[in-house]
Amino acid sequence: MNQKRKPAFAGRGAHLQYRVLMALFTLAMTRGLYGRFARGLGRFFDPENAVIVDIGGAAPFRVRLADGYWTRFALRGPPYEPEIARVMAAAEPHTDCFVDLGANTGFWTLKAAKLFQRVIAVEAGKKTFRRLRENTDCLARVALHQAAVHACSGRQLRFVTPELSHASARLSEDVQDGAGGSEIVETVSVDDLVPEGTAALIKLDVEGAEVAAFDGAARAFADGAVFIYEDHGGDPTCEPSAWLLSRGGFRLWSIGKMPMEITSTAQLRTLKKDPYKGYNFLVAQDGTPLLSAILDALQSADRIANSEDRFRKDP
Repeated sequence: MNQKRKPAFAGRGAHLQYRVLMALFTLAMTRGLYGRFARGLGRFFDPENAVIVDIGGAAPFRVRLADGYWTRFALRGPPYEPEIARVMAAAEPHTDCFVDLGANTGFWTLKAAKLFQRVIAVEAGKKTFRRLRENTDCLARVALHQAAVHACSGRQLRFVTPELSHASARLSEDVQDGAGGSEIVETVSVDDLVPEGTAALIKLDVEGAEVAAFDGAARAFADGAVFIYEDHGGDPTCEPSAWLLSRGGFRLWSIGKMPMEITSTAQLRTLKKDPYKGYNFLVAQDGTPLLSAILDALQSADRIANSEDRFRKDP
C-alpha cells in the first residue's frame, strides 16, 4: 500500500500534521504506541485533516491523519494484505461481482471497483460509513449499505466502536449495552445482499460475526460464492473455521505464499502465529467453479514466481 506518488493533503494544517506524524512514527516501537501518537496528535489539529494517497491505480483513498489504523499502512506500513489483492486479481476473469462486508472506509471497495462490474459494500458504523461514502461517491458501479451483516435481515443490534480502533468495531446481541461509541444498527444477511444466481467473490471481515454471516449465506454458497474471511490470530478456537469444518461440504484454503487446503483447526493454529493479526482464508462449497479458477490462477502464479526466483539464484 506504500504510495509511489507524493500524497495530497486536505484540511487546515494537514501537511504540517503529516510531517509531525511521520517524525513520531520513528519513535513508535509498537502498533499500539503508534496509534496513540496518531490519535493524540489529532486532538491538536482539524479533525478533517486528511491525506489522499494512491493505492495502485484505484480511485484515491482519503485517510484521516488522526486515524491510527489506516495511516500506519497508507503512509509507512508494508503492502496491506497482499494475499487479498492476489485473490481479487485471480477471480476477476471469472466473476463480475465483488462484495465487501465490513468495508470500513473503503480500501478494498476502491480496489474492487477497478476490477469488477458490480461492487456491493457494507459497513455498520455510522461515522465509518460516512467515510466510506466519501471515498466511493465518485464510483457509479458501487452500491453502499449501512447495515450489520448477520444471519437474517431486519434485526436491531447494538454496534460498538471502540474509541481506540474503529477497525475493531463489533456487534453486541445486548441492545441495552451502553458501551461508549455504540449505536443501534439494522442487520442484513448475505443472501439478501448478493443477487440470486451470482457466483460472487465476497470479502468478509466483521470482527466476530463471521459465523452468523455464514449462517445467512446458504443460497450464496449454493450459487457458487467464494468467501475471503478472517480467522483472527487471537482466537485459539478458530471459531469461524471450526464452524465451517463441522458442517461438512466446504473447502477451506490458506492464501499465503502457496495455497494450502485446511482440514482441521489444529492445522490452522500452526499458521496463526501472531495473536494481534487477522489471517485470511478462502472458503466455498465443494466443487465450486470459482474457487477452482482462483486456486488454479494462484498456483500458476506461485509456480512462475518460484521459477523466476530459482533463475535469479542460479550462477
